[in-house]
Amino acid sequence: MILIVWFLDIKDIEIKSMLPQFLLLSVDVSKSFLSTLAGVFLTVATFTFTTILTVMTTYSSSFTPRVVQRFIDKPHVLSLIGIFIGGFFYSVLSLFIMQYVSSGQKVFAGTLGVVYAITSIIVFMLFVQQVIRDIKVVNLIQDIYDEALILVGIEAEQRKNSQRFEEEKIGKTIGIYANKTGYFYDVDFEGIMKQIGDISCELVIHKKIGEYISKGVYIADLNLTESELPDELKEEKGEFLNKISDSFLINKTKNMSQDYHYEITTLIEIALRAISPGINDPNTAINAIGKISNLLGQLFSTENKFIVLKSTENAKIIYTSYSTQEELYLSFYQLIFYGKEDPSVGYSILEGLYLIYMIADDSAKDSIVEFFNYAYDVIYQSMKTEFDKKHIKDIRDDFFENKDEESDAYAVREEGAQSF
Repeated sequence: MILIVWFLDIKDIEIKSMLPQFLLLSVDVSKSFLSTLAGVFLTVATFTFTTILTVMTTYSSSFTPRVVQRFIDKPHVLSLIGIFIGGFFYSVLSLFIMQYVSSGQKVFAGTLGVVYAITSIIVFMLFVQQVIRDIKVVNLIQDIYDEALILVGIEAEQRKNSQRFEEEKIGKTIGIYANKTGYFYDVDFEGIMKQIGDISCELVIHKKIGEYISKGVYIADLNLTESELPDELKEEKGEFLNKISDSFLINKTKNMSQDYHYEITTLIEIALRAISPGINDPNTAINAIGKISNLLGQLFSTENKFIVLKSTENAKIIYTSYSTQEELYLSFYQLIFYGKEDPSVGYSILEGLYLIYMIADDSAKDSIVEFFNYAYDVIYQSMKTEFDKKHIKDIRDDFFENKDEESDAYAVREEGAQSF
């Protein structure tokens, strides 16, 4: 924008004469307006920063610190401060340029400042509207759910496409160990394939995306179909394994864009915070539990936990995901522990497991039944009155009366995705 002002008002005045006169302001008016605008932009930038800090504090205290990171990463948040700071610099630098313009001329700098100010106000109002929407817990949970549903759908599809995977006959297994400390972020498939070359093997990854890994920790197996590495790699075995290990990307933060567990964990933390004595909002917890249950139901499209990430004629990269029982335990064990004495929360957990069972594929249902029995025993024994126990027992009876009924799993899955 400064370049536009310099070009029109200083460099090439003739082009400015071709513009409509109502778009041009006098030098005195422009200087007065830009001087005022510089102070306004600086004040509003400070106010916006204070507002962002207030929202972050509210998110952290009322929901979970993970939500704070989601809020910061949104493009309309920190960019808004940049817009106002940019307006401040534009106003100040335009005043420097205008000292070389005679007072009798009309300039474009003030007009561009007016346009910038109007645009900034519109962006600020949109920011306020978005913050008011996002601070409502119902909208927050729905947004997290919508993002998680996309990632869960990708994961479920990968699991279904890898159902026919069978481990090759193993000639020799070589362990792969982490070269760094941090969160398991992603895998550089191309780098691994480049190192493997024509070796006939399977690389089976046992650590999960999002897990915290220390340097030197066992992370994967290189299963050779032959008894040994090729002769040309035997002397450079250490370097070869280090290069494969370097292809496992370790980061100081979790992979929010690809790890569906991050979103599910956020919903779990919101539910836990809601049932804490300080907040005591079981209805929010029930809403979050319903979302978690539907996500897991969509995920369990197959019992298979292996995903073929990359394959060639000679080699495969296999990712070992969480089994059905592992997913259920990781998702519910904290909720069961902290919510078992609240009849409404306990009932919603069992109801959620019932929903998972109805949506899931038949191959995963035995594990779900086993976990349902575990959750029921813990919750039932925690109830303090006979009336609460009867309420909990009713959903168990309903579960076992209807669990064997024939149903269209795909139709139930689609209906479940739309209902939440």
